[in-house]
Amino acid sequence: MLPCCRLLLSRSIKSESWLEASQIHFRRLRSNISHQRPGNSYSPSQTPKFPGHQHDGFKRDGFKRDGFKRGGRSNTQQVMKPKKSHALGDFSVRDPIETLGIMQKKVRRWADLPHVHSRLESFGIPRTDVRLLLSIFTQEVLSGLLEDPVEQEKFDVKRFALTPNELNLGLRLDQVLTQLFYSWASDPEWQKHIGQSVSQSTLEQISHLYSTADLSYPADLYPRARSMRRKVIMHVGPTNSGKTHMALRALAAAKTGVYSGPLRLLAHEIWDRLNKGQIVPLGMDPDADSEPDSTTNMDIIEETVSRPTVRKEGKAKYARECNLRTGEEFRIVSEDAGLVSCTVEMTSYNIPVEVAVVDEIQMLADPDRGSAWTAAVLGVPAEELHLCGEDVAVPIVQALLKDTDDELFINRYERLTPLTVQDESLEGDFSRVQKGDCLVAFSRSGIFALKRKVEESTGLRCAVAYGRLPPEIRAEQAALFNDPNSGYDVMVGSDAIGMGLNLKIKRIIFETLHKFDGTVERPLSVSQIKQIAGRAGRYGLHGEPGGFVTTLHAHELPMLHSAVSRQPDPITFAGISPTLEWAENVLQALPPDASHRTLMEVAPYIANVRPPCRAFVPSKVEERSRFVETHLKDMKLYEKLLIGGSPTSWLDGAAVEFAARLCQMYNDTIRVGILDALQIGPYMETLEKVEDMMSGARSSAGAPFQALPVLEGLHKSLVLYLWLSYRLPVAFYQSEEAYTLKERTEKALEWCLQNMSTRVRDRRPASFELRTGSEDEEGVEYRRTPAVRSQEQSSRELGVKYAKLVNAERRSARS
Repeated sequence: MLPCCRLLLSRSIKSESWLEASQIHFRRLRSNISHQRPGNSYSPSQTPKFPGHQHDGFKRDGFKRDGFKRGGRSNTQQVMKPKKSHALGDFSVRDPIETLGIMQKKVRRWADLPHVHSRLESFGIPRTDVRLLLSIFTQEVLSGLLEDPVEQEKFDVKRFALTPNELNLGLRLDQVLTQLFYSWASDPEWQKHIGQSVSQSTLEQISHLYSTADLSYPADLYPRARSMRRKVIMHVGPTNSGKTHMALRALAAAKTGVYSGPLRLLAHEIWDRLNKGQIVPLGMDPDADSEPDSTTNMDIIEETVSRPTVRKEGKAKYARECNLRTGEEFRIVSEDAGLVSCTVEMTSYNIPVEVAVVDEIQMLADPDRGSAWTAAVLGVPAEELHLCGEDVAVPIVQALLKDTDDELFINRYERLTPLTVQDESLEGDFSRVQKGDCLVAFSRSGIFALKRKVEESTGLRCAVAYGRLPPEIRAEQAALFNDPNSGYDVMVGSDAIGMGLNLKIKRIIFETLHKFDGTVERPLSVSQIKQIAGRAGRYGLHGEPGGFVTTLHAHELPMLHSAVSRQPDPITFAGISPTLEWAENVLQALPPDASHRTLMEVAPYIANVRPPCRAFVPSKVEERSRFVETHLKDMKLYEKLLIGGSPTSWLDGAAVEFAARLCQMYNDTIRVGILDALQIGPYMETLEKVEDMMSGARSSAGAPFQALPVLEGLHKSLVLYLWLSYRLPVAFYQSEEAYTLKERTEKALEWCLQNMSTRVRDRRPASFELRTGSEDEEGVEYRRTPAVRSQEQSSRELGVKYAKLVNAERRSARS
């Protein structure tokens, strides 16, 4: 019996980090909930991390108590099993019009699935009624319910469309059949028939939840924006077309305004340039003595003949006071500043402004973050709203604005320099890599393997950029690549190079045109290929205009030719997310014992969401919900939604353990100190060892390779703490200390990357001083926290005493 138990544990617990062993085993054996690791959830626009993927051969358990392991790799290789496909996923569609027929063919199989029965029970339908209701519903669908034009109009079947581009058709079909079921069971006419077989209380429960969850008019959630008739101007075009140019100048000319971007690096850049006076406001003539700025990450025009409107040097007469607001950082230049630069999730919908600029508008289709862009389109109370991005977003924005009575103007831009697909690939020959090339791969292990091969084959040194690397370090690596005197002549990166990085790339080389989606290797979409390829030949950054793109291997070159010549895949929906008020109301309509996952599934499975909008199940919903039910079960709904939606890597055991540590400290003592929270792992020990190596006090042989994943984890932990500090400031009170640690970690990360090159001429010494943002921020004085955070110690102590009192009452009620 004991060997069997050990075998089961070894199958259900995957070794990921220093966390594992006794802590995981003890926690899972204590719980009455099965913790067998689920398959990976697939998200159409983001490659999920699957168990072990975040390490890619650089194991966190590669540390001994007295230092680094010498071998580099662990001998234990983790077996990664792909996620099972959905039970309804064995079909494909060529046109959305096929949806009704597929629903009719699949409804019987859907109604027999055990998880469908369990979900309906979790939504409050008694078990005794679930099978009977599904049987009646199935019979009606098979009898032609979906063929009747009257019923089609009543149930608004257009919202059930399945498109050829849906990458998880089975999951989507499960959702639309459940939505149709609730629409049918809530209809008064059909309830007269259904009521002969099930109780009236069951029908009332179904109708109450269906009406409470309704999300059919998201524009009505923003009364301030609906009180005005806005002028909406779209600036659309491919990469390197200068589409954000006029929008930024309009923002610089406004008395009040906001820039909302996808990345904190972009928000920081706009904040910096507005305060320094580097953007010439619309209506003002640029000075004759100005030089153009070729270092911007924005898609702007770099004038080579006319006077530049984005200047290399700032000028006081163009300067505008602007504050910065991102998820992890506030910079307050002035309480009276008229402009704000922020990440799109931090956009305010209550303060009217003259001009708002929303960048990368095509991201409104992103399943994880798209709702923030949809909210910006519908909710920003701006007299003039500028939307910048790809042309594929135009139809969706037009559909969204049908309910707003706003004026819409569309400005289209063409690429400023040609992009040429080369006739030959590299034929796998790394010696053909040249200065100014960028090789693209889609895993960290692949990126470092390419880096090593290029450096060994050519003697050229490579900078790197990939998603798990902190944005600040990506920007530093980009700066090294762009600097002709740095010795870094080649960039190796992931699709992270496609947004927010200014890169002087002459040629893009795809190592592969396929990407692992959590289940299988899938070909990149046309939009993904064009977004990455478009980074070649940045306007004005090379002696001759134009960029080039090719593949590492010959067999993928025809696919590249086809993709670059085609129009991008159309966007078919805009993501929306429910509000806190919606969640509170829905929770009241669910059974008292409803789980966090049940609450998260109401919007995509029940809510009436009209085209072009769509509600999604949050990514990693199983992991998020398990965390909430385990660590946050006694917290308020706001705290559950807040922490459950935090920037945590939910498949990273170390990241989840750190988040659990924060929640435990928050529950026990209210006050969460950053150094106390970091005691659970090797974070601080690793940082201090790397700093010793940077100063020359410790040998660095092989260590940067081992330290990199731990420092990446430390950086994400500090970002999470900072993120919470701006939302729960009394509890997470050491934001300044966390920010200082974050800067130290970034220096250590940069040092590790600098010291990982092999067999390269003119290597930089192991110890050097990382460039910081002080040079960029020269002349910009700011506070790091809002004025409301500057409390007297007595007021802070009063708040803590009150919080401890509430916590004591919570613990006594629990016991």
